Amino acid sequence: MSRIKELRASVDKKLDALEHQALALEAQLTQTKDQVLQRLEERKQHLRDVLKQVGGEVQKSKDVAQQVKAEVQTKLDHLQVQLALGKADARDRFEEQRARILTALSEFESIAEQKLTGAAFESGKLWENLVGRASALEAEFEALTHRFAGENAQPQTMLEAKKQELLAKLQLYKDDLKVKRQMMRARADTFEMDLRDGLDQIKTAFRRLFE
Repeated sequence: MSRIKELRASVDKKLDALEHQALALEAQLTQTKDQVLQRLEERKQHLRDVLKQVGGEVQKSKDVAQQVKAEVQTKLDHLQVQLALGKADARDRFEEQRARILTALSEFESIAEQKLTGAAFESGKLWENLVGRASALEAEFEALTHRFAGENAQPQTMLEAKKQELLAKLQLYKDDLKVKRQMMRARADTFEMDLRDGLDQIKTAFRRLFE
């Protein structure tokens, strides 16, 4: 298994991904549309920052052939361009931007897994940071998708009551995640399944909130 796939499959990163999703949903329920769009821009910038570090490591590596450097850099540059696009405050633009960024991210990760080897790419914090930043961005995209899909679907008074109920569930969920994270080495697989089921229930309620 490649380093990136190995990290994404690790219990730590799976729990991180669940936490990112919970926090993104919480932000959708407590912040304005402009605020959550700005939050998305910050996550995009965080990923751009770590990609810049990856690019630096690629270019200075003596273990990577020039042709491979060029191939990886092309995919990296394409991803950076997608991440640099401005705010998409309309649903169609948002969906297009989301698809382009996630496709570019997948393509970059794929070529990085295939082409990059050596100590700099097999250990350390480089890929861990990349996977973490990507996970946070993916969570924001998913949460925003539901918001765009259900804008103005219900009266504000009805939404507010349901929002408070969901926020209470999210707080309990985060507390549960914190406890189980501390205990994960004992029964990691069982905890992940429990937490994923719990978040799936909240996601379902979140989608219905905007239907």
